[in-house]
Amino acid sequence: MQFRFSFKHMETSPALQDYAKGKIEVEVGKFVSKPIEAHVTFAVDKHEQHVLCTLTGGDGFKLNVEHCCADMYGSVDHMIDKLVTQLQKKKEKLKDHKHFKGKDGFSGAETYDDDTVLDAADILKYERAVSGRRS
Repeated sequence: MQFRFSFKHMETSPALQDYAKGKIEVEVGKFVSKPIEAHVTFAVDKHEQHVLCTLTGGDGFKLNVEHCCADMYGSVDHMIDKLVTQLQKKKEKLKDHKHFKGKDGFSGAETYDDDTVLDAADILKYERAVSGRRS
């Protein structure tokens, strides 16, 4: 996993970089198996501490998560919680979506076990299949 960090209106902080990197690697590693790039931007605006994280997969998968509060480390923690929620929603969407059933009662689509770790390629595959059915 590759990381890029940006700081706006504040000094560069290696401790903050290490903290965010460690949290993101642990949580995203549970959901994604392929290489991903994370761009994390830290910004200070008067009394608010903003954190923006953009996750980009090599196959076009992209998530943006942002949070702001009075403490930068708190902002990172809340941003991680939001990121995990979005990744869980994507995974659940792939696992629990309703398939069109043909005459024989089978959907013809792959089924996923609870232990299967889905990555960006699986999500894109599902989204292409769903958009193809709507057309």
